[in-house]
Amino acid sequence: MKIFKYELKLLVLSFISITFLLSCENDTTDIGSNLIPDKSTGKVAYVDAVAYNVTNNDSIRADYKTLTNGLVGIFEDNVFGTSTAAFNTQVRLASTNEISGTVQVVDSVVLAIFPTYNSSSSKTKEVSLSGDRIKTVTTYPLSYFLGKTGTSMNLNVHRIETFLESSESQFYSNKEVSVGDLLGTLTVNDSVFSTGIKKTDGTVVQETNTPGYRVKLNTSYFKQNFFDKKGSSDLSDNSRFIQYFKGIRISASDITSKFMFNFPTSTITLIAYYRYKDASTDTEYKSAQYAFTMGSSYNSSLGEYRFDRTKASTQFNQQMSAPDKTSGEEQLFLQGMGGPSINIKLDDTQLAAIKDSVENKGWAVIDAKLKFYIAQEPVSKPNRIYGYNFTQKKQMVDLTSFGSLTGYAFNPVYDFTNNPGYYVLNVTQSIKNIVEKNEANDELQVGIGNFLVNSSSVAIGYYRTSRPYEPFRLVFYGNKTTGDKKLRLEVTYTKN
Repeated sequence: MKIFKYELKLLVLSFISITFLLSCENDTTDIGSNLIPDKSTGKVAYVDAVAYNVTNNDSIRADYKTLTNGLVGIFEDNVFGTSTAAFNTQVRLASTNEISGTVQVVDSVVLAIFPTYNSSSSKTKEVSLSGDRIKTVTTYPLSYFLGKTGTSMNLNVHRIETFLESSESQFYSNKEVSVGDLLGTLTVNDSVFSTGIKKTDGTVVQETNTPGYRVKLNTSYFKQNFFDKKGSSDLSDNSRFIQYFKGIRISASDITSKFMFNFPTSTITLIAYYRYKDASTDTEYKSAQYAFTMGSSYNSSLGEYRFDRTKASTQFNQQMSAPDKTSGEEQLFLQGMGGPSINIKLDDTQLAAIKDSVENKGWAVIDAKLKFYIAQEPVSKPNRIYGYNFTQKKQMVDLTSFGSLTGYAFNPVYDFTNNPGYYVLNVTQSIKNIVEKNEANDELQVGIGNFLVNSSSVAIGYYRTSRPYEPFRLVFYGNKTTGDKKLRLEVTYTKN
């Protein structure tokens, strides 16, 4: 009787194996190729999955420890609704904490933001100035930009009245920040530019500056509330100063703004350009700068995000409120900033069929991947999506084992040149461990962005990702979709 049951089990598994054995392919990776005599004979089997959305309650940890980039802007579409992002940060005293002279005249105060840009797509023009001088202006499109090309937006810089504590503090993106005085405003678009001035003989008059946005702030405010307070206890040290001047907020000026961009927080600068003299009787002023400390390991920060789902699609709102965790969905929604993630569970029975074929039919698994086909073409695409072991709350072995191999990536960059219409997660080693080492078939969670890495380019952890400041959103075909774009596991194997 036991023999009969065992033979029946093998028969069922063999039948399941045959049903998802579909075709041959040659686009295999080199992972596991040493197991087979000729990888060109590779065949493909598919394993079904159940995939559903996780809401995340439109909130995510967004403080100094999680924000290597700030995110600012407003964007609206008819799928996800309206999303708003503002960046708040402490301002600290200059390292020398020294205001020169007894009398100061503030000429300008400039907040500079340096978004990441595409240096290979620059455009340069030259403008003739008076005399023999030439001004060179080079424009660069932003790399992390969500919106339509050519759109403009007004940025506001406010003083904040909410104390941001320390860079060790934990804040979530739904925290409300109280806003004070408007310090400055600037109209920006989807590009940054740099300028330089030279003479016709090539002599440099003004060095070319770094491409970025430069917001001129209220000089009277800084004269009255900073320079005129020289020697006061409020400016005596940072513990008092961050209580007195709690920081600034960078945000879109109104709801009609229609794009988002992000920028490295470590590169922000805030510099007051001023003249001073040592006594009121002096006739000549000396030029100086006061560079506030910005973007340091002591500057606490907060990404403040808001979502209005009243304009989101009916399908989106239904799946957020009642995701089908049993049979999955036809479409899946993915969004940064604390928006929805995707959970995936592979079919146990079909994996067992592959395991049986490996053990008893000479199969060798050489490649396994999940392809996420785009169901609705987005305005802007992110570079990557990522995934981790949701069941065990840890990194996938595919990232930790093969991340250093040439030509292999767990979550490769989207191919913008060829635009294949799908994103990929390579899970070869995870699948091999399931079918060859009897490891558990754990649930996977997928998000927009990439893992943060240390100085050795090693991922810090499964929870340290760029998702808190990724503005992007994607709609994928789910596991209930019929046809080739259905979300499922693609397993390439050879048969000895």
